[in-house]
Amino acid sequence: MKKNTRKSNKLENVNLEQVENIASLGLTDEEIAIILGISPRTLYYWKKNPVFLQALKRGKLKADAQITKSLYEKAKNGDTTAMIFWLKNRRPDLWRDKREVEIPGEIKQNIRIKFDFSENSEHGNQS
Repeated sequence: MKKNTRKSNKLENVNLEQVENIASLGLTDEEIAIILGISPRTLYYWKKNPVFLQALKRGKLKADAQITKSLYEKAKNGDTTAMIFWLKNRRPDLWRDKREVEIPGEIKQNIRIKFDFSENSEHGNQS
């Protein structure tokens, strides 16, 4: 009986430099799989191989670095939107829209609830 080793043999034949270059284009995993001629499931399987995964990560890091550099340059040159985006994502502790403030201590308040079970009450009258 012939053993199915197609996936592992194909992975062994992959050019890791090509994988890194493809990933550096900013593509999704699904798009990378299409270019490599494999299914997204196979790509997921291949990512369990540390050497393949590192090539993929290096490429994605290159793409992210290009965008980061571009955004940073826009922010430095006075693009307000770029500045806000940069600060909200790099320093959310200082620049996010919603702030959570914790105030220590207790809040004590008496609450009075009145129930009216009479037949003539507005909500209790079912006639």
